[in-house]
Amino acid sequence: MSARWMVAGLASRTRRLVAAAIAVVIGVGFLTTSTVVVATSQAALEDAVAAGLREADLVVTGEEELVPADVVEQVSALDGVDRVTGDATACTERAGDYFPGTTLPVEGATLLSGELPDDVGEIVVTPAVAEGALAEGETTTITGAPDEEGNPGGAHEVRVVGVVDPGPVHPLTYGAGYMASEQTLGELDPMLAYRQVVLDLAEGADAQAVRADLDALLDGQEVTTGPEAAQAAVTGLTGGTAVLGAVLVGFGGVALLTAALVIANTFTITLAQRTAELALLRCVGATRSQVRRSVLLEAVLLGVVASVVGVLGGIGLAAGLLTLARRLDLALPLGAGLEVGLTSLLLPLLVGVAVTVLSSLWPAARATRVSPLAALRPLDEPAGGRRTPVLRVVLALLLLAGGTGLMVLGAVQREVVLGVLGGVVSFAGVLLAAVLVVPAAVRGLGVGARVAGVPGRLAVSGAVRNPGRAASTSAALLVGVTLITMTSVGAATGQRTALGEIDKEYAVDLLVDAAPEVGSEVGSDEPQPTTPVDPDVVQRLAEVDGIGAAVPVETAYLRLGEIQGTSRAVGLDAEAGAQVLRSEELVAALQPGIIGLGDLELAIHEVAEGDTLTVSGAGGERELRVVELGVGGGRLTLHPDDLDALAGPTAGQGTVLMRLDEGADVVATMNAVSDLADEGGLDVDGAAGLRAQIVQILDVMVLVATALLGVAVVIAVVGIANTLSLSVIERRREHALLRGLGLTRGQMRLMLTVEGVLLALVSAGLGLVLGVGYAALGIQTLMPQGTTVTLDVPWARVALILGVALVAGAQASVLPARRAARVSPAEGLATT
Repeated sequence: MSARWMVAGLASRTRRLVAAAIAVVIGVGFLTTSTVVVATSQAALEDAVAAGLREADLVVTGEEELVPADVVEQVSALDGVDRVTGDATACTERAGDYFPGTTLPVEGATLLSGELPDDVGEIVVTPAVAEGALAEGETTTITGAPDEEGNPGGAHEVRVVGVVDPGPVHPLTYGAGYMASEQTLGELDPMLAYRQVVLDLAEGADAQAVRADLDALLDGQEVTTGPEAAQAAVTGLTGGTAVLGAVLVGFGGVALLTAALVIANTFTITLAQRTAELALLRCVGATRSQVRRSVLLEAVLLGVVASVVGVLGGIGLAAGLLTLARRLDLALPLGAGLEVGLTSLLLPLLVGVAVTVLSSLWPAARATRVSPLAALRPLDEPAGGRRTPVLRVVLALLLLAGGTGLMVLGAVQREVVLGVLGGVVSFAGVLLAAVLVVPAAVRGLGVGARVAGVPGRLAVSGAVRNPGRAASTSAALLVGVTLITMTSVGAATGQRTALGEIDKEYAVDLLVDAAPEVGSEVGSDEPQPTTPVDPDVVQRLAEVDGIGAAVPVETAYLRLGEIQGTSRAVGLDAEAGAQVLRSEELVAALQPGIIGLGDLELAIHEVAEGDTLTVSGAGGERELRVVELGVGGGRLTLHPDDLDALAGPTAGQGTVLMRLDEGADVVATMNAVSDLADEGGLDVDGAAGLRAQIVQILDVMVLVATALLGVAVVIAVVGIANTLSLSVIERRREHALLRGLGLTRGQMRLMLTVEGVLLALVSAGLGLVLGVGYAALGIQTLMPQGTTVTLDVPWARVALILGVALVAGAQASVLPARRAARVSPAEGLATT
């Protein structure tokens, strides 16, 4: 058989093959998108993070142990070392606030104005500092860090010589701070240590010898080459970017799996239509191998053309997604262009062709079974269903049990690989068991189908007569609904769980404190009276647009255990906590006899939740039970009864806790609160800004995942339409006989529509159950140890999924029903 005959055959079946081509295009397109997005973000991160490392000869990195300044001096003196630059941070303060300083990055920082520091005592500040009271050309006082013996640092006068944008991934990118020379930082912080030290070797130096000297000198630090350090730096910062790539890879993989089902069904349909044609070819001399080869060549040609289109479409989609991400300003380095390499082009192309060819193997094998006699007397598929082999049932149960066990184990051990493997194995068991489950479920729903009369009863009978055909018809929609439900429930559960952890970590949006009296500040040896907040200021704060609640609370300075100095504490009961705390779990913990500490305070005092801690104040001393509850800024949280008893006359309403309205403009609200605080000489604290940034990133990721759900819907509709078409072709004689017995065209269309809806309803029901289960275990697998997963089923979205599935089933049956209704009884009986 010539290539011309094959091409002519493909052209005559273009409309049928379009369905398979769409499935291939979608799967390959999303696989291409994922590889391009990951490659682009990886390259951008390397430019932002590792530009100063890639070219280095050797890099010393502090893991648990930083590199002390005296060790850096010894490293500089080693033979073969030409130049040493370090990445250090000085823990200093300014005007009572933490004011960190770092060395200037080798690359990535942009000088916005002024000049870079040259002499000792010169600094450049971040834009966040320049927007405040400290500007270029001014002199300020920085309080140095304590020395090794714990003595407080002294005051140092420094001059601001410029303003620098640190770059997208610098520690000072989102906050106030400064950069200076290593000499200046060494004077400000006597215990200055380096996170990373970059070595440039002298020309002709033996790198292995220098590395051996470094290994002998260092203790607890790692020595790597520049490229190795660059890769490690990128790996440590790809978490936020890899999420999008992982989502796309997952969708691409599932899309290709579903596409394989659709492609296999499509080739089966085309071969069912070509039974007479293939048999006649056998009659005129075509061998089995020639028939098989022609089918595989069709698959190769279809796979190549559709994969090329998918690759081009995937590149375009990647460009659109990256452009959107850049416009949303996700605070992630995404570069300015696209990284389209051989991997992004060849891998999806090869995968698309391979999936298409492999999906056609079974139809090709079936094609070779067509005997020449079939050209003279074509036969229908068996009308009755065959008994399901026992081996298939046993294999399905084993896959279901084994896959579920792997998913549970992955969720317990937080092993993503085990979870994914378990999901694939268990779903394979579901597909095998579908030949039993789908017909049984259709029979169960058949009672409702009786309202359609004779067409309804015939629809139930036709749907369950051939279990294999029913399972094949429902497979594509089952995969689609499972994917949609899993993603929807997983995204909602992940977001709710993450927000729950955020709400516990950042329980209060904003706090306003009265400026402490002289001698009463945090750290004083003896508790001092608390300055109250003016009630008029409290009222004005409550009236700020965006503030949902502003609650003044009793405040005092208390001492914990044997540690010298006092800590600021607030009194909060369940009634007040319900107004300002975001976590219901924390509100429930506000009982007499407890003291709430944040993560940092728990570490400082070396206590854990459930321990007891001695708390003392001007009014006495008590033993209180420790709970993990931080309202921010290192403040302690006590029940008002305990606070009043401990503080005595020193307590006062010195703090106002505030909660923002949902949907409030965080920036505008924070600015309004800051203006009122400045007028009253108050201090502002709180995590509203940080919480808003985290929530924005979560919302973007949920938006991306939700937008991709349309892929599953498209594939599912294509798949169920194809398999219903196959059903119509296989049952052509049956339909003709029904027409001959008096079934009208309208009843024929109604029968096939009911059949499609029944199969869609069963697929949607199974998909919903599987999707919720997979989402619950999947989120449990992805979350860190100790995180309590809160399952969140978006019922409105689930109802929408069910409605879309039913509409998809009904719409997918339109064309097959129309085709079946157009065939007259005589024509159908004569040609089958």
